[in-house]
Amino acid sequence: MVPAGIALVVIACFLPTLRNDFVLWDDDLNFTDNPSYRGLSWRQLHWMFTTVHGGHYQPLSWVTLGLDYTLWGMNPTGYHLTSLLLHAVNAVLFYHVVVVLLRRAAVTASAGAAAVGALFFAIHPLRVESVAWASERRDVLSGLFYLATVLAYVRMAAAERTGGTRRWYLVSLACFVLSLLSKAWGMTLPIVLVLLDVYPLRRPPRLLEKAPYAVLALGAAALAFLAQAQVPAMRTLAEHGPVERAAQAAYGLCFYLWKTLVPRRLYPAYLLEGRLDPTAPRYVLSFLAVAAITTAALLARRRRPWATVAWASYAVIVSPVLGLVQTGPQIAADRYTYLACLPWAALAGAAVHRASARRARIAWPATAAVLAVLGVLTFRQARVWRDSRALWDHTLALDPTNWTAYTNRGVARQARGDIDGALADYDMALRYNPGHAEALNDRGIVRFLRGDVDGAMADYSAAIRLNPGYARAYYSRANLWLARGDADAAIADYGEAIRANPSYVEAYNNRAAARRAKGDVDGAIADYTRALEVAPGDADRAMIRRNLDAAREERASGRRTP
Repeated sequence: MVPAGIALVVIACFLPTLRNDFVLWDDDLNFTDNPSYRGLSWRQLHWMFTTVHGGHYQPLSWVTLGLDYTLWGMNPTGYHLTSLLLHAVNAVLFYHVVVVLLRRAAVTASAGAAAVGALFFAIHPLRVESVAWASERRDVLSGLFYLATVLAYVRMAAAERTGGTRRWYLVSLACFVLSLLSKAWGMTLPIVLVLLDVYPLRRPPRLLEKAPYAVLALGAAALAFLAQAQVPAMRTLAEHGPVERAAQAAYGLCFYLWKTLVPRRLYPAYLLEGRLDPTAPRYVLSFLAVAAITTAALLARRRRPWATVAWASYAVIVSPVLGLVQTGPQIAADRYTYLACLPWAALAGAAVHRASARRARIAWPATAAVLAVLGVLTFRQARVWRDSRALWDHTLALDPTNWTAYTNRGVARQARGDIDGALADYDMALRYNPGHAEALNDRGIVRFLRGDVDGAMADYSAAIRLNPGYARAYYSRANLWLARGDADAAIADYGEAIRANPSYVEAYNNRAAARRAKGDVDGAIADYTRALEVAPGDADRAMIRRNLDAAREERASGRRTP
């Protein structure tokens, strides 16, 4: 009954997610504007296992999303339901992991204490981003197989006295492969397994045994780096040096620990400043705190090995997302705690077990009160993700200088026809980050809609100067050239958009139209043919095929499109 109760509590705390929409925070990139994942045919499966769309290699996550589309179409409720059920399963898996770890730590296993650890993990507000955000399916799915990997490994260690270790070892390795195919962030697991060998398994670390895990982890790390390299937001060492990255890493270690203890003011985009100053107070204090905690953990390694292993495991698990390889505008993100804070949840369960043995009358009511507070905060935080407007209004209420929030809210307003509101948001985004090429492009689109052609041209050109590989800005400017009647300039900019994004269907289609207008029917046919090859959606392919047939008919009849 305990695992069933855990699952029901988790589902109750996250019920608001079932009413949530897709949001303008990669859900447009992954779902509403991406026909490639829609279905489980050979064409879609081939795409899922070969793409690094959005900077991630996550074929298994795409398979589950393709299944969602098959069952639900574009109804977001189905996507959120799948993520919620996966998270509930993760809570149950973690319950079993805590039970086994408590037993190995020579503690009489308490179902209640293990349940506390599982709930502290599962209904903490920091989990909301991974569960309520449809694009983060990769978190809950990879987390499921990660926990299964650890559970099978611990079972293997327990079976050493009775035999049967080979079976559990192979199960653990297979689950690890599935976790890495869902998302690569479990790449640090081999080190975590060594730490678990030290405590609580109390077995000599066997490096040869970890070799297959290490090989898989290195392969996943290489794939993840190559995928992230496709994201133009990756910062170079010249922009973000080693000292700055170390400062960011120290800040992240303290940030996630503090938010675990005090889960307030949570929002999706904690932004990294353009130029990080390592001597700023928050970075200096973070360096000092990390040094102090690490020193204390090392000094306590014999008397309190659990503290040393928990701190080391936390630091190792979170290390890939601490900014040592910086991509994106964020300095931290709630979703990065999904695996990293598992050690703290396990310690919470152990602490309750120890406290209840001494003062049960106080320990259990106090624990219930803490969990109730966490559940209420999680319920409220899940409602923040209701839709794009609610999400970015919430973010700006907490951080009025957040230029990413202004840009995304501007897109949401523009989609609803609020052109003036969108323009105001883009202006604010550029006020706080004048070098934000995306906001410039989006403001250019709004200016064009308002009839400000010169302003639109200025914004598109500025976006291209800031990011010479920005395909959307070239495409937007090409459309403006075409509207002005300058087909040659439009064709040139469509070409630049295609050079930056060789699968840019709309750019091929529009360049073909511009070429037809100039009488270059053969060039138009070539572009339509290429667009047909890269178009992922059936609707797009049908439209392009009609255009291609019209161009071929035009060539056959020898007439020219006016």
